[in-house]
Amino acid sequence: MNGIGERIRELRKKRGLTLQALGERIGLSSSYLSQVENSRANVTLETLQAIAFELSVHVVDLFPVDDITQVSIMRSSDRRSYRFKDVGTEHLLFGSNRTALQVAVIELPVGATYPVADSHPGDEFTYVLVGKLCIRLGEDLRYELDTGDIIYYRSTLPHRWENPGPEPVRFMVVNTPASF
Repeated sequence: MNGIGERIRELRKKRGLTLQALGERIGLSSSYLSQVENSRANVTLETLQAIAFELSVHVVDLFPVDDITQVSIMRSSDRRSYRFKDVGTEHLLFGSNRTALQVAVIELPVGATYPVADSHPGDEFTYVLVGKLCIRLGEDLRYELDTGDIIYYRSTLPHRWENPGPEPVRFMVVNTPASF
């Protein structure tokens, strides 16, 4: 993990935080954080997530820029698609564990409901390309969207989609950080 410690130090100092202040916020000692910054200690993904959260960045931003591909192309022949049991299809347009962004297009036939509510860290938006879409957020929130409508939400809210319309619906989902 060369370079991660240096990147953490750079971002911490940029935000005017001492090792002690950052450590107090995430429940780690300043001596351990010093070892992380000097590449003398192993760090878990959970710790990286806590550090990233306190530094107001995504985990991927803790990796040195040289380690991250700056440009990526996803050829249509290379896209992954997933069928949900008799419910619809998801086409992963872009996303990987090396990026902070994930993009998918989901198609639901008339009357279909995305199988389970999902929640994960980050931010997400849904853009209706064609049709009518109902999105459920948490236990009580329900929104009806038409072609061209966009909804943004924190993806920590459990969310799922339904097609209440008279035709199949096709919508784009963009979330960050990439969750799969």
